[in-house]
Amino acid sequence: MKNSLTPSIKFINHASVVLENENTKLLSDPWYFGNVFHEGWSLIYENDEEEILETLKTITHIWISHEHPDHLSIPFFKKNKDLLKNRNIKILFQETIDKRVINFVKSLNLEIIELKNKEKYKIGKNFSIKCIKFGFYDSALLVNINEYKIYNLNDCPLNSTENIKLFKKKFGSCDVLLTQFSYASWKGGKNNHAWRVKSAKEKTQTLINQATILEARTIIPFASFIKFSNIRNSYLNENRNTPDTLIDETKNTKINLVFLKPNEKQYLSNLKQEYETLNFWRNKILESNNQPLIDYKSKFSLDELNVSFLNYKKRIFKKNSLNFLKIIRLIPFIGAFKKIIIKIENFEKCIEVDIFAEKIRTVEFNYDIKLSADSFSYILNNSFGFDTLTVNGCFEQGKKNGFEKMTKLMAIENLNNLGIYFKPSIIFNFRVILIFLKLLNKVKNNLINT
Repeated sequence: MKNSLTPSIKFINHASVVLENENTKLLSDPWYFGNVFHEGWSLIYENDEEEILETLKTITHIWISHEHPDHLSIPFFKKNKDLLKNRNIKILFQETIDKRVINFVKSLNLEIIELKNKEKYKIGKNFSIKCIKFGFYDSALLVNINEYKIYNLNDCPLNSTENIKLFKKKFGSCDVLLTQFSYASWKGGKNNHAWRVKSAKEKTQTLINQATILEARTIIPFASFIKFSNIRNSYLNENRNTPDTLIDETKNTKINLVFLKPNEKQYLSNLKQEYETLNFWRNKILESNNQPLIDYKSKFSLDELNVSFLNYKKRIFKKNSLNFLKIIRLIPFIGAFKKIIIKIENFEKCIEVDIFAEKIRTVEFNYDIKLSADSFSYILNNSFGFDTLTVNGCFEQGKKNGFEKMTKLMAIENLNNLGIYFKPSIIFNFRVILIFLKLLNKVKNNLINT
């Protein structure tokens, strides 16, 4: 017989769960309504307002894993700021250079605790946490509740067996593992069926490797309960992993998978798969597949895009050295900041984009990338715009190296947002640039080999 003192987990939605013991309730990554990634993703299931308020009535802490909008929902925090403040709910976030999330939370007059990498924090009786930074912006949370160890890896790129073993050597095994179970970004375009299939299988194998090496008694797959919901990216739904496909592909392993449905609570001492939960997700996935797709409604002229382009260049050259960027452009093995040709939907001609030119001009060359004027405007007007595009996948390549060329031109603000600027002092952060180029090379190899 269980009682209120028994540690438990309650699934809310997507990457959001409540971990609870007798006096502490920790909520993760609340995203419960609305589209994200520039109208590219939708939730398979949306929580109604009553469910959300019921969840917030008792929690003591909210942990945000990273800045992506399916984990940090700005509308959620703006809508519920008064309730969060009145209940004295503490927000937890990793220590970063740019402080953007920290400053946003503070602007809402909410209390935030900045978690130092790998440092242990006691947030309640028999309840401690440790935040582990990953890659450019992800983080994992290692939670100790009473005698249970829970690892929340969400989207963290802990993929290779070598890195998983190293992680275990540093932090040990766990009782419960929460991890993403399907791919979540562009996979080579509409005709690249092979890469999508490969990516789905790689996600499954990563989950198996994490579970096996970390010796997890139970794996709770989550952070993939989304639909690619734009007319330009809906093809990505065809090969994504679902609860049924993951269960089928792991049936010959010793892994104990437990999917949870919204508001389902289970005790950590007796986690088990409920048939009703699987049936719930089957029905919701079918329903979401039949929902209308999103299309961009805004129309932009070349003159309007040029206004945004000038503002974009002002942002770039305010944070980065113009002369240093020109020097990097001349280095062959980097090949960055070269002009690209973009096909804008509904434009008669292509446009040439060169950050060293005065403005965008029309050309009649073959294009590197095809996208909507709305997507291009979004990149020009938001420092996180290109990162958003790579996740929502609302574009197509024209040439095999089109994505690579666009990344080496327009991902500069991704690095700027991490506190890395293209000035002579970048030599002290050159390791990060090499990691960036390595990730880009991995994408390039997938495009070649699929």
